[in-house]
Amino acid sequence: MSQPGTPPDWDEVRGQMRAFERRIARIEERLELPQAVPPPVPIQPAAPEVSRMALAEGASAIPVLGRALLGLAGAYVLRAITESRALPQQAGVLAGILYAVLWLLWAARTPTGRRVEAALYSLTSALVLGPLLWEATIRFHAISTWAAAAVLFLFTVFGLVISWRKNLLLVATIATLTGVLTAAALLIGSDDVMPFTFLLLAIAGAVEVSACLDHWLSERWLTAAAADLVVLLATYLVTNPRGLPEVYAPISHAALLAAQMALLVIYLASTIVRTLLRGFTFTSFETAQLGLAFLLAVGGGLRLTGGNVRGAVAMAAVTLSCAAACYLVPFTLLARRGEHGRNFHTYATFGILLVVAGSLILLPGLAAAAVASVLAIACLTGRATVLHWHGCLYLLVGLVASGAVAASTGFLLGGGTGYTLPGSVFWEGAAALACYTVAVRRDVPGRLPRALLAGAACWLLGAISASALAAVYHGVFGDAAPHAYCITLRTIVLALGALLLGWAASRRNWTELKPLVYFVMLLAAYRLLMVDLGQDRKAALVLPLVFYGSALIVLPRWMYPPRPSMS
Repeated sequence: MSQPGTPPDWDEVRGQMRAFERRIARIEERLELPQAVPPPVPIQPAAPEVSRMALAEGASAIPVLGRALLGLAGAYVLRAITESRALPQQAGVLAGILYAVLWLLWAARTPTGRRVEAALYSLTSALVLGPLLWEATIRFHAISTWAAAAVLFLFTVFGLVISWRKNLLLVATIATLTGVLTAAALLIGSDDVMPFTFLLLAIAGAVEVSACLDHWLSERWLTAAAADLVVLLATYLVTNPRGLPEVYAPISHAALLAAQMALLVIYLASTIVRTLLRGFTFTSFETAQLGLAFLLAVGGGLRLTGGNVRGAVAMAAVTLSCAAACYLVPFTLLARRGEHGRNFHTYATFGILLVVAGSLILLPGLAAAAVASVLAIACLTGRATVLHWHGCLYLLVGLVASGAVAASTGFLLGGGTGYTLPGSVFWEGAAALACYTVAVRRDVPGRLPRALLAGAACWLLGAISASALAAVYHGVFGDAAPHAYCITLRTIVLALGALLLGWAASRRNWTELKPLVYFVMLLAAYRLLMVDLGQDRKAALVLPLVFYGSALIVLPRWMYPPRPSMS
């Protein structure tokens, strides 16, 4: 018990009350009385508390805003002192830079929960540094463009570093935005491209280093877009037909080529570190940005070197080296780890794209097509399903690059009187037939790849057969023989080709050929209606109509034979 005149011990009172409640409960249990249910405690809505917190935060932001305005006033005082020559210009600029850095440091030292305060101090730092560098570089010429670029880079990196420990994304974002936007303004105002090109590349590199350590991932798109645009701008200014405008500072080809390669190296190295060393999965940003980096580096390098053979060889060497690495990574390193997910397929896709690009850069069209055909056969002999798809794509690249597809299509569906085909149709037809033969013998899974290979082989072989029949026709009847019969021979070849495909699909159980039957019959119908019916000699329509009608009768019986009736 407490002594008279002393305040009661509330903890002791609460303990006695709990003991009293337990005794009453035991008595009720012995007497079998219903226990009293305590009334529900009403839940107080949190809205008033939240509103009070928001009001408190807003009220606390008012003094912070006042301090930020005082900070801007201090910057104007420094500017006035520098303009009055009381302080040398370089010294005034240095003092302003240190003043902005102090505000950024103050923002980073703000407690974690005070986001408004950190934002205002960071904005104060940005509003001090940006105009300061603009006037010092553009108006007073107190510092050079390279010095301004160096200051912006150090400021941005300082913002990233000091916000690292508390993971202050807001401070890091404002520092990065200050570097990027001020660099863009100075580039436009000074007409000096290269200092700020390398600055934006360096900022992008710093952000990618942070991303490799799983920091500041949301800022990557901003710095990547700025780096892409500045490299694209520099490349356009140098390579456009009118040349570099006179108001711009000179841009050397070596510096621009270094910037293009630096863009590629930054994002290629970042992707390799994140996906291979850190074990992260390819993101959509990394896939798109790496593709853009390759396009800007290789495409820009080719525009820069022009017709220079050495430059083309160098670009092709870079592209093919990266292609070899992209092929080795999934089929050696990732395959040993048992990883066949997104990283595996993304690296393999980059591999085939870079091989195609490097081959087209290094070799003329026909030679690149021949290499693609050889690679198609080699990929189809592999075991991985990805390689089978790559074989189909390599064959299609060879068909397009050699002009075989265009020549065959124009001959089979056109109404021209000529019957000679370029040599590429013959050796690409042999390559397509070899690819399909390999796919059948190795039992390549998947109907679509085999259908693509079979379609390419049949289309080219059909053009070759139609050309050979036309040559025989003119050889027998002479060059003066009516061309209408020669032209309708192509419809006959399409109908016979559909019959051959239908027979193979039914007898050999090559189900991938069935869709091709319908496709070839549709093309034959198109040719019959749009080309053959327009011939002057109507007698020439007899044979194509006979063959096409016969195909319509026979094909359903082959492809869908009637089932034996159950007795």
